[in-house]
Amino acid sequence: MWFRTALIGFVILLPAGRVETQSLSCSSIPPLAEVGSTKKEQLDGLSRMAFACVQAGKPEVAVDVFSEIINLDPTNEKAYLNRANAYLQSRQFQLGIADLSHVISVKPTFAEAWYNRGIAFLAAREYERAVIDFGETPRLKPDFARAYCNRGLAVVRKGAYDGALEDLKPGLEKDPGLPLCQLVRGDVYFHKGDYSKAVDDYTRGLAKKPNIEALSQRAEAYEKLGEHEKALADYKAVLKNAPRHKGAVQGSARLNQQSN
Repeated sequence: MWFRTALIGFVILLPAGRVETQSLSCSSIPPLAEVGSTKKEQLDGLSRMAFACVQAGKPEVAVDVFSEIINLDPTNEKAYLNRANAYLQSRQFQLGIADLSHVISVKPTFAEAWYNRGIAFLAAREYERAVIDFGETPRLKPDFARAYCNRGLAVVRKGAYDGALEDLKPGLEKDPGLPLCQLVRGDVYFHKGDYSKAVDDYTRGLAKKPNIEALSQRAEAYEKLGEHEKALADYKAVLKNAPRHKGAVQGSARLNQQSN
């Protein structure tokens, strides 16, 4: 109930130059001779096709295209990283982790690979390993605010709320408006019983990044504060998008019963 279930903020590395995906279709991979006459043309064409698949919401096809890129250019670190992201989008977490581990073994200074593997471990509920990778990311790239925020999220999911505040603080200092940090800190304040601060953080985060779980949590915080009209409005907004959301169904029924 307290945690949102999403892959938050993984990094996709685009090929050099502008990628015009709108004019491309995501379909089966054509013969390479039809993609281009040189290796560079083939790699560029396949890259555009892969990102068209990502944009079209077809990560399974994107995996196949990125695999073809890797067959053509086995040293292409970006292709491994992007194929890993496609694996994560299709919820094949261990395959994504394997790709990212390969990139890290080849280039241990690649901050984005550490960060994305942290996302993969977070999605796979391997929170200790996620904490380690998110900790390695800012060591290599100190201004990577999202790494601090996701480390805080991993710590929260372990149940170490005080420790999470220490991780979220540098993330918010580097990017005060980052909604991920605000939403996670809202969870921490909620758990600690500081519902006013939780509402403030949820409100700031939701203004930039709508999220059903955070909205339901804000409703419950409003309810704890005795602001039942605001709580009921949030519960109704949740149910409009997710009619079977358990927390919102129960909260809405609870408040309606009290008012009756």
